Amino acid sequence: MLLMEKVAKLVGQNETFALAMIIESKGSTPRHVGKMIVYPDGAIEGTVGGGYAELVVIEESVKAIEKGQSTIVECKLNMDAKGGLPMLCGGVIRVFIEVYTKKPELVFVGAGHVGYALSKLADFLEYPYSIIDDRIDYCTKERFPNAKHLYVDEEIEQAIMKANLNENSHVAIFSKDCDFVALRTVLKYPCSYIGMIGSKRKVILIYEKLKERGVPPEQLEQVHSPIGIDIGAETSEEIAISIMAEIIRESRTKTLTEVYDTENAFR
Repeated sequence: MLLMEKVAKLVGQNETFALAMIIESKGSTPRHVGKMIVYPDGAIEGTVGGGYAELVVIEESVKAIEKGQSTIVECKLNMDAKGGLPMLCGGVIRVFIEVYTKKPELVFVGAGHVGYALSKLADFLEYPYSIIDDRIDYCTKERFPNAKHLYVDEEIEQAIMKANLNENSHVAIFSKDCDFVALRTVLKYPCSYIGMIGSKRKVILIYEKLKERGVPPEQLEQVHSPIGIDIGAETSEEIAISIMAEIIRESRTKTLTEVYDTENAFR
């Protein structure tokens, strides 16, 4: 399998890795072109020339993966140069390290207007998503043709339990009439993001009921409710945009300010 075919496969599998590519070389270097896949554990496929420079690129790639941001690394292959590597080639290479991180696994509890609008945004962004609902006539393959999974049960709690929520799950709740049960169930799982639609009064009432049933206040503080970034949204489509914007923001490992203030950050 060609290297770029492997990259496409890894992206399709929603894997985390980095692609290191020589973008510039001057003077004598082992290679003037080269690509290398670097995995979070430092394993590689391909090469950017081997030797000490490649070790540095691997180390920087692993760091970039941990930070969740792309970067550019310059290697001086000259032991006599300031900041140079213990090599005798004498040239310089610049390597662009592009980081591919897992996209959030979106789980929409509600197949109504907001869930439908969010599914269209997820399709556009190529985010994997699943739909959960207690209405078999709403949660259908015809309505959500690109959904990864459809979980339907007359008891919303049972439908949610089928979803196997995990650390990469980003759950947005906007059911027809069972948000309390949905949130109570979702809180049993280690989700990265949980949001629930509703007015401030509705949220307060649901939170009070959950506290009465033993849910710790600090756990409820992690829930984004009312859900979404405040953009004055009114239509289902506008609400979907506000929710997706919040999910994207929360799924990033670094704020935009941190990324753009980093000298070698990819722009």
